Amino acid sequence: MNPVRRISAATVLAGALLFAGHDSSQAQVVPEPAMLTARVPITETFQAYVAFPDNSFVMGGMIRFPITRDADLGGRAGLWIIDDASDTPFAGADLRYGLLGRPLKPGGGELSLALNFGVGVSDPGRTTWKFPFGFIVGIDFGLGPGDAELFANPRLELGVRSNPSGSDAALLLDVGALFPIAQSLGANVSIRFGDGLFDEGDQIVVGLGATWQL
Repeated sequence: MNPVRRISAATVLAGALLFAGHDSSQAQVVPEPAMLTARVPITETFQAYVAFPDNSFVMGGMIRFPITRDADLGGRAGLWIIDDASDTPFAGADLRYGLLGRPLKPGGGELSLALNFGVGVSDPGRTTWKFPFGFIVGIDFGLGPGDAELFANPRLELGVRSNPSGSDAALLLDVGALFPIAQSLGANVSIRFGDGLFDEGDQIVVGLGATWQL
């Protein structure tokens, strides 16, 4: 897929996801790890994942399109299944930009640094916007045939909602790892620390995923 088509497809996907999240009367931005590594793949990537907030779990999917060698655009959507409550669909989009990729020493792995920011929208009776912004630091120790990586993702999340209007902010930290299973397949684990925006409230949320480079 050439760069123009990638940008067009990513833009259409992100717009569709945001529109779907805005139109759903039960949609809500959910407590989950970002599930992002510092290294930016140079091919289209799909990820399926589950996360485990208190008394619920999240099933999600994310697809990412490279728009330059150092940046990719992603969209995600899924379902938050809550005990004794209605199942809640969600959607969002983000841009990841690689700032650094540097070998630590010959044969000693590689240090990566990326910038990430995004937007999520929901409307569970009140419209809620969520704006995460942060950095991702990763170290690749060459543990397998693909891109193994240990990563940390500190970020600030800003939230705005209406009816009644209000705003909130939260500092969050993801730590996790990507383990290669085959050349284009990997397993991902991520743990989110910190209180989320508004009513999320979970101190620790674990996420597990599988990643395919298409």
